[in-house]
Amino acid sequence: MSQSSEWVSLGEAAEIIGVHPTTIRNWAERGELPFRRTPGGHRRFRRSDLKQWLASQHKSRPTKAQVVVQSALGRTRLAIGDRQDLADLEWYDQLDVQAREIMRQQGLRLMDALITHLASPLVEDGLRTAHEIGDVYGRLLKGQQLTLSKALEGYFYFSDFLLEAVIQLSETDSAYTGSDWGDVLWRVNRFTREILAGIVAVYEQD
Repeated sequence: MSQSSEWVSLGEAAEIIGVHPTTIRNWAERGELPFRRTPGGHRRFRRSDLKQWLASQHKSRPTKAQVVVQSALGRTRLAIGDRQDLADLEWYDQLDVQAREIMRQQGLRLMDALITHLASPLVEDGLRTAHEIGDVYGRLLKGQQLTLSKALEGYFYFSDFLLEAVIQLSETDSAYTGSDWGDVLWRVNRFTREILAGIVAVYEQD
């Protein structure tokens, strides 16, 4: 096999594994999938590594929970520093480089927790983690001298992506009924409310 066919793009890797490209990006960032970068900065994955990983992990295709989360967080690209429009937002401009990196890492944790929450038959699963994530965000933003109103601007900026993902997918996916999507929306709302509660609780502390 030639080197050109052995190394594949992010999108091709996602097709080989059978998941959304955002999932491949997240696994790569966490060191779970080896990759290299082209001179232009694009990720390339070795086919043999992907097949070996797939055989060891026995990963299935994304659940509805994964599709919702990956659609939303794929739009934010998790690394919020990649979004040029954020530079014009006052709350974001107040964050230093370390704070932005912590937010990115918490975004990865948030994705995993929300997938657990949406996929579980128990509504309470994942909500404690959501509150803990809110606590981390709250301490981070408060430590960066953001007012509560500015912290909430940042929170709503990203939580809206989750709600919009559910709405958009419900309009295009005919495999699920309106009541199914209603349940997903309700669960996403429960999850994001816990994050919000965690943030507010930090600001209420003396």
